[in-house]
Amino acid sequence: MPLLHPAVLGLATATASRPPVLAWPASPQPAAVSGPAGGGPAEDLLPAHLARAVLSDDDEPLDLETLTEVAGRIAAARWLWQPVVRHDPSRRWYTRLLLTGAIEVWLIGWTPGQHTAVHDHGGALGALAVADGAVEEDIHGVRHGSWRQRQTRRHARGDVVGFAADHVHQITNRGDVVATTVHAYSPPELPLRYEPSASTRIMTAVTAPAATSMPTATLPVTTAAVAR
Repeated sequence: MPLLHPAVLGLATATASRPPVLAWPASPQPAAVSGPAGGGPAEDLLPAHLARAVLSDDDEPLDLETLTEVAGRIAAARWLWQPVVRHDPSRRWYTRLLLTGAIEVWLIGWTPGQHTAVHDHGGALGALAVADGAVEEDIHGVRHGSWRQRQTRRHARGDVVGFAADHVHQITNRGDVVATTVHAYSPPELPLRYEPSASTRIMTAVTAPAATSMPTATLPVTTAAVAR
């Protein structure tokens, strides 16, 4: 049984002739919705093939293309996430929008200067879509016990990025305005692993969803675009 955020409890309607489909609230200004998912009607936010995969209770992991499409479509639906997101200067705000056997989806609000610890995602594939503002991703390589930073990439509004199961990074809002991101992971609920030297300062954040991202690319994203 999918677990849904109260703000999106319009999800998960089913009929005898169609598998469960996400019944999202109607957009007050559908033409204003922009991004990878375009500005189509609310009921097209997650079409049948995506709804079938996302709402599955099976433990079969989703592929990267599906994850990036889900994250990108939700991030493009400002009418959906804008009433929910918060930007708290005292702590990085987050809430889980969806949890099923195949995927978990998080919404995260970033104020300037907020960041994650250096981490991986426990072997899960992931996708990050920037709904508003911009974040930067410091990509790390793990060799001989050293989580050394290799490069930094900036991801701005409309970007959708995916990452492989062995990806290690840190996400930061280095801008002077707030940012909002949508994150999708599969398999869901795998424990994150953190940079050993940072273990003390991240212990209080271990239950928070870490930010995500990878090579900047708009949908569709293929495995060739994934950093490993």
